[in-house]
Amino acid sequence: MGLIAHPDEVQDICASSDGKFVFTCGGADLAVNMWHVDVSPIEHAIAMGGDDIEPFIQLIEGGAEGQTYQDINDFFYYSMIRSKKENTTKTRKLENRVPVDQLPNLMRAMGYYPTQQEITNMMNEVRFSSYTTMGEPNLWVDLHTFIKLFVNHRPVYGIGKNNIEDAFKALTADADSEMGQGSILREELQNLLASEGDGEEITTRELTEILGKLVSEMRIDVALGESITASRFAEDILGFEEVDENEEGDEEAEASAMGRAGNTAANKTKLGVIREEV
Repeated sequence: MGLIAHPDEVQDICASSDGKFVFTCGGADLAVNMWHVDVSPIEHAIAMGGDDIEPFIQLIEGGAEGQTYQDINDFFYYSMIRSKKENTTKTRKLENRVPVDQLPNLMRAMGYYPTQQEITNMMNEVRFSSYTTMGEPNLWVDLHTFIKLFVNHRPVYGIGKNNIEDAFKALTADADSEMGQGSILREELQNLLASEGDGEEITTRELTEILGKLVSEMRIDVALGESITASRFAEDILGFEEVDENEEGDEEAEASAMGRAGNTAANKTKLGVIREEV
């Protein structure tokens, strides 16, 4: 059955304190509707998916035996060590959690590069997840929380060379580049990066540091040249490579077959050490 709640836009929405009803307020229709909330279909779907962290692990490529899940365990373990200071010979006591400010590094290590706004949203999600019950922000992230955040926030498709090309086309169209479609002057690119706003801008100093890490060249004019195309930026600066689909499939299958047993044993050992030290 189809039902029109409001003939025009909804001006506001709120829920009752017990969560059983939702109220919607229209605009020109001068109507306020009250809706009964039936959560039984959601509870049934949750029960079918499994308990606790299991449904989230099943949404990761390869599940608990896949390389992605093994990488998550590896990077989380390394992040715990890093949070306890790397340059020390003292025995570290790992607590099976990392500070919330390590979330951006963990996400980037897994190939997801969130914007500053997305980072803020994720960190606030963790900080205020238990604020109503504990009365103070949560400053730590455990492995299960990180897996949930990764599954819920990462994009469905990763960034590829085609996305870089589309971005360059948009930039050259907006900037009216003198170099033509698909190519942009170095000065124009620097100005665009520095004027992005909303906390996403990249200053000249930051760009210098980034290029130093990417191509081991901190002089912007040498690293980028007078102008740069989307193809050269993707391949020479970011290091994207064109991989044949059949070749990629064969390599993944071979790596999975050879490394599954070893990776699984190694990660179980690492997590066992964590549990023993806790």
